[in-house]
Amino acid sequence: MVVLYYGFGAIRSVQLVVEPPAVRRGQHATLRCLYDLDDSPLYSVKFYRGLREFYRYSPGQQPSKKIFPFPGINVDASLSDNRQVVIKNVGFGLSGNFSCEVTADAPSFSTATEHISMQVVGKLPNPDSHC
Repeated sequence: MVVLYYGFGAIRSVQLVVEPPAVRRGQHATLRCLYDLDDSPLYSVKFYRGLREFYRYSPGQQPSKKIFPFPGINVDASLSDNRQVVIKNVGFGLSGNFSCEVTADAPSFSTATEHISMQVVGKLPNPDSHC
């Protein structure tokens, strides 16, 4: 986890989880950004594929949810919020690095980022098969 401090107060922790861990092509994937702001208000949560932002939640702005066009990423806005983003109909091209960036509001404006690699598979391995 990378944490940048801009004043007093800090983000205690950020964790990024992909559910399911191995995403089947054509299924939905949920990226959960789990964070503890240590009593600071939330300024924003941003989700990235590589270096490009594709979803942002900012409670102080209207609308609070913003979806940025990204080839192959179809965000389900109704299931996405300040803690998660749901991507519909995942394709093989989405295998790779994702990150979430959490920023606390004034006065600290602390920022923390967590990264994870998502794996998209053709079909899930059979747990009963023996290699």
